[in-house]
Amino acid sequence: MGPFRVEVAAGFGRGVTDLGLPPFGRIIADTHVAPLRVSASLTDVGVEELTRIVREEGTRGLTSAVERDALAQLRTLALRLLVTSLLGAAVLSALVFRANWRAILISLLSALVVVGGSLVLAWGTYRPAAFTEPTYTGSLAAAAKLIGPVREATDRIEDFRTGLEALVASATRAYTSIQAQPLSGDDTIRVLHISDIHASPLGMDFAQGIAQAFDVDLVLDTGDLTSFGLPLEDLITSEIPSFGRPYVFIRGNHDSMALQATVSGVRNAVVLDGDTAEVSGLSIYGLGHPKYTPSGREAIDPYAFEEEARAVAPRIAEDLAPLDQPPAIVAVHDDRMVESLAGRFPLVVSGHFHETRARVVNGTLLLRIGTTGGNGAGIFRGLDIPFSAEILYLSREPAGGLVAYDVIEQWPDTGSLIVTRHLVSEVFGELVLTPTPSVTPSATSSTPTATPIPSG
Repeated sequence: MGPFRVEVAAGFGRGVTDLGLPPFGRIIADTHVAPLRVSASLTDVGVEELTRIVREEGTRGLTSAVERDALAQLRTLALRLLVTSLLGAAVLSALVFRANWRAILISLLSALVVVGGSLVLAWGTYRPAAFTEPTYTGSLAAAAKLIGPVREATDRIEDFRTGLEALVASATRAYTSIQAQPLSGDDTIRVLHISDIHASPLGMDFAQGIAQAFDVDLVLDTGDLTSFGLPLEDLITSEIPSFGRPYVFIRGNHDSMALQATVSGVRNAVVLDGDTAEVSGLSIYGLGHPKYTPSGREAIDPYAFEEEARAVAPRIAEDLAPLDQPPAIVAVHDDRMVESLAGRFPLVVSGHFHETRARVVNGTLLLRIGTTGGNGAGIFRGLDIPFSAEILYLSREPAGGLVAYDVIEQWPDTGSLIVTRHLVSEVFGELVLTPTPSVTPSATSSTPTATPIPSG
């Protein structure tokens, strides 16, 4: 049906239509009075075809294509059901009644009346409006509370997009206009740090609005661009060119190597995986997360997960050893990957934990940002997690020194947006600006408590 591959089946039962949207759950509606249960489950998505239709015809064109193909396929399904039932009746009645042609004809007529009549009744009484009050299962269970009836969903989401855009634009204009010490101009490099989008289109909209409003020089994404490792999620990469500036990507534990390859093919993207690159005048080192753990696949041992993250520190030290100067930014998805190396470089940015946090370890400032995607692919669980991002202001002379950073949070349930500025010299003193490369981190300063923090 359009770019989607859907497995459709029907059988006797309550007159409902059952739509499966793995891995999120199912949507069930009482659509007809005939004793036929119609089920449809999404099994695959033609990503290239989906992208083409949306790009050329928009979502309305996509809807029209799916509707047209669905009607054609349902007619074919109905014909197959009728033919199969008649063949089955003929074979079974022949086995039972053998040469009693009258009984065989009665069996065929009964099959025709029962199955054919049910199909005709289902077609004649089918009510698409039943999907305005469906039953949800799985993670879709909160959808009714979140977005209301299906007939309102598109308008609600579009209204949210419009409101989000307006709020971001107005708030950032007001914010930047009242700064006593505006951090802009040719002497400052502005970096938008985002993380944990988790395939959220609204999160991408939020990030793009921030990038434009603050006129950043580059975007730095520290991973978990997706969640489940499904081909459909790769569509989120089509939003990267819309930033209109370099997009540096570091793979998270929910991102596959295939996704990383897809991102590397985007014209304005720079993928770092054990590499150092100079982007917009900044030297940035990045390494992808060593463990691939897509959501819904298998349980994660948090202790083993943490150990695997910490085990890559020697690899990072080896990658950075040949450099004459430490990079201005070390970017990883989980800051435990570099925590034991604190003191060898000035700044580490990361995500993973879905919390915003700043701390200094041995003269190195470690900045975590929350989740830029809010609830991401789990948006049906509620709207109580803010979209988060931060703007890093780094000086050009001396190259790459962090002057300040702004934390930006947008609460989708209330619409409130908060921008908080942190001046490095006032909050952290000179520690972060003068890291000591020769310092060997002690166990007490570099190792967190034994209680593990679950993966994001």
